Amino acid sequence: MLRFGTDGIRGRANQELTMEVGYWLGVAIAHAIQPPAFVIGRDTRESGYWLAQAVSLGIASAGVDLIDGGVLPTGTLSWVARTLNRPTVVISASHNPYFDNGIKVFNEQGAKVSAEVERTIEGHLARFLEGQRPAFGELGRVEHRSFDEAYVDWVLDRLGPVTYPLRVVIDGANGAAWRMGPLLMSRLGAEVVTAIGDRPNGRNINDGVGALHPEVLARSVVDNEADLGLCFDGDADRLIAVSESGTVVDGDELLMLFALYLQQRHALAHSALAATVMSNLGLERTLARHAISVVRTDVGDRQIATAMVQGELSLGGEQSGHIIVQDLGPTGDGLVSGALLLHALADWGGSLDRFRAQEVVRFPQIHRQVKTEVRDRILAETDFLELVAKVEAELGSDGRVVLRPSGTEPVFRILVEAADVGVAQRLADQLVAKVEVVTGRLMSI
Repeated sequence: MLRFGTDGIRGRANQELTMEVGYWLGVAIAHAIQPPAFVIGRDTRESGYWLAQAVSLGIASAGVDLIDGGVLPTGTLSWVARTLNRPTVVISASHNPYFDNGIKVFNEQGAKVSAEVERTIEGHLARFLEGQRPAFGELGRVEHRSFDEAYVDWVLDRLGPVTYPLRVVIDGANGAAWRMGPLLMSRLGAEVVTAIGDRPNGRNINDGVGALHPEVLARSVVDNEADLGLCFDGDADRLIAVSESGTVVDGDELLMLFALYLQQRHALAHSALAATVMSNLGLERTLARHAISVVRTDVGDRQIATAMVQGELSLGGEQSGHIIVQDLGPTGDGLVSGALLLHALADWGGSLDRFRAQEVVRFPQIHRQVKTEVRDRILAETDFLELVAKVEAELGSDGRVVLRPSGTEPVFRILVEAADVGVAQRLADQLVAKVEVVTGRLMSI
């Protein structure tokens, strides 16, 4: 059965996520939460319209009213939830290819519903699909509304127009922000010299463009002699930037810039931010010079959001470009991140390259993964742990090792970070070889 993962339910559209499943999932969501009305929105993939219709029918058949916002970025739907005080259903598979789709649910505060609510939804869905159907009464009503202009007005009201004019190229990933990205940046006062990934056809979302392929935007920035590139993913909950020289700038470096920007305005709570274990060690080294600390969490934006609430932090994010600015919303919003980046760059004369040269420290990271059906047992093997201890001793304070059994694939993930890339590669190779030995031993038992 389909289950909620770190970012909602995901599956192959019309195979795992069939219209029938979508319908009963809508009924399950309505029964689990029981609000007077829901909001629903989606990205541009071809199955999104039909899956949104199926979920909407399920919600309406449970007697709950519905507001359909059409194609909207995830961050915008979070804002709608907060503004209307209504839980919201997001139909999107984010950065996945067009043939996948997904469903996640926000509460009235615009944050993901709790794991407990997700388990309740799963329980209802399982019973309904097994034939234990609820009784139906009156139908809910459906209202179609546009939120684009109101959301842009809200961002402008919160941040104001930019004070430093920038020539910007935008990559909308042929996704949910293909129209709103250029609209927002233009309204802020930037000159959008060109846009790519702005011709969605239902099947080209994330296809060779967007946050997973920033090299396309990098070429366009250089070719157009622009000051900045902004790169979104399919549902625009993440941002990857490109500097004027065509250098790709990931979420870690954006967190560095945002932390300094907020600190200078006395808006960085507790002089700290939250980042996952995957973020570069350079994040801590860069910010330590400014007396800013980093709170490390497990992987996932839910973990970031939880750490921010527990630590009363105002900033957090992931290397992938999911960034949360608490005063502007409780979830990743690539459009808000892009708007904030325009403002933050004013402090550096509009130049990301200048900021990187003067402030950014980065450590080489080597990512490896080993396919293994016993991934959850690797960290219990004594000889592997002994090798890990030796690797960590060699790295000392100038490196890190992060080991993670995948939660979704038969894969064991290895990250080695060191001041020297050759050292990182050598140690990563040692760990990979040991995992393969341990896997062979465990599989033969």
